Amino acid sequence: MYMKNKTLISVIIPSYNRANTVGETIESIVAQKVDADIEIVIGDDCSTDNAREVLEQYLQKYPDIIRLFLREQNMGLGANWAQCVKDCRGEFICNCDNDDYWHNPNKLQLQLDYMRAHPECNILITNHRTHNRSTGEIKECKAKIDHGDIQQSMWGNSSFCNATIMYRANFMKAHLDLDEFIKRRFTLQDWPAWVILTAYTDIDVLPESTATFGIETVSITRPDSVERLAKRYQGDKEVCRYLGELFPEKFPFSEDEWELYANGRLCAKAFDVDDFESAKHYGKKCNSLGKIKQICSQNKCLFELYRILKRIRKNI
Repeated sequence: MYMKNKTLISVIIPSYNRANTVGETIESIVAQKVDADIEIVIGDDCSTDNAREVLEQYLQKYPDIIRLFLREQNMGLGANWAQCVKDCRGEFICNCDNDDYWHNPNKLQLQLDYMRAHPECNILITNHRTHNRSTGEIKECKAKIDHGDIQQSMWGNSSFCNATIMYRANFMKAHLDLDEFIKRRFTLQDWPAWVILTAYTDIDVLPESTATFGIETVSITRPDSVERLAKRYQGDKEVCRYLGELFPEKFPFSEDEWELYANGRLCAKAFDVDDFESAKHYGKKCNSLGKIKQICSQNKCLFELYRILKRIRKNI
């Protein structure tokens, strides 16, 4: 039961499918040993499996903790997450995607203690693990932050796990235009938020392993087809356009440059998944391929020969 005299921590689960893993996510949050109240804010974005049924069962199991919002239309991950942020009532906000989980039951207490001791800290991350669900392999990972130009590092290659983050809610809501995330139907939620927020603050690192990042066979960041990757890049383009509007000098956006970049990546994906028609289509629209690969993308026999030789080299 939410007690108004205690600190409240909001944990967001932006749900879409993953009926087989979301229960583990929820249980890992409920199992936290923390001197604070917790609310789990779940937005289900029109799941097509039985995730809603699973979530409604957990709502009955933990009615004092879970707040479940069932979207009437698919919003996209970034927009769904932004709506969840708007619905959070806590002083602190954390994320835990529906294929991730918290393996450290003291995660929230460790972060809460640090935030209280460091009132200047607005964003806190920790170390994490990866869990390859195909092989069962679990690997420890150390969070890395480039504090020299933290905003640029967020744009490029941040090395930490979204499920480890704790935000101060008032700071987060003051600097993120959540309505823009929703209006533009962003397909991503994490790195655009980091790019924006690190214009105003640094990120602190707590060297404790707390969360496990689930590596799925197929996901929005690991699409299994050229078509799905193309859909992702359409969403990424809208995010990059928006960030270019906010920070035109630092992250200028060019439609032509984006198309060249996306077409090159899509052509490369076509080679990976043995999709000659897509390789031929996107190969004509990019200039980032090597000369040999460019020729192979336009000839079916050469395309197949290139893939065979690549497999041979890989196995040598």
